[in-house]
Amino acid sequence: MRARASEFPNDNTALHQGAVWVTNQPCGEWEAETAAQTPSPAVGAPVGPVVETILLPPPLLALDEESGDDIEIVDELEPFDFDPAPCESDPFGDFVRALVDVATESGCDKAAAVLPALLDGGKVAPGVLSEPLTEALLSNGVLARTEAGLVGGDALRRTAAAWRAVLRGEGEDFSSCGPRMLDEWPADLVARLTLAPSKTEGLRRKLRTRGVAAFGLVVSAA
Repeated sequence: MRARASEFPNDNTALHQGAVWVTNQPCGEWEAETAAQTPSPAVGAPVGPVVETILLPPPLLALDEESGDDIEIVDELEPFDFDPAPCESDPFGDFVRALVDVATESGCDKAAAVLPALLDGGKVAPGVLSEPLTEALLSNGVLARTEAGLVGGDALRRTAAAWRAVLRGEGEDFSSCGPRMLDEWPADLVARLTLAPSKTEGLRRKLRTRGVAAFGLVVSAA
């Protein structure tokens, strides 16, 4: 006995009651051919089974995925508002980074190393500045010596605190920032930290290219 099927063809006669399943067309109609035994023929007549073909119903067609007829909406999700966390920014931190980059590009590595802590907390990292340079900065008031170590001078710390408050939006008292503009004061500070006053104007120009203006930072359009 032999039968045709559109899937799972095999030649295992132990399955399907001895039928051998074959497929001529992968997606064709199902057919089953059964061999019916006939009475013994007369002597000398050819012997063979009579094949009866039975048409089976075609396989179920896959549902049209685009029709949407088989889609059942069980429940609808409630809409919700997504409010992403605002991106925190620190304009004063941006200003310090720009100043450090300019100082490094200008060969003022020692000044660049002490600027972050000096401008934000008023302290000077120990072991960065040489002893002769430290003594010179102590004598001109740029630095001061305390029991806790080296710190910025009084005028330096007051000016840094005033600009820090203005840039962070914590105050609008520009009179506390001193007589110099934001692009002038840090250029002068770096030049004084390196005992190279001739570098002041060049440092100022580089700061302005980084967005450091007279009264704040210029934010470039993204």
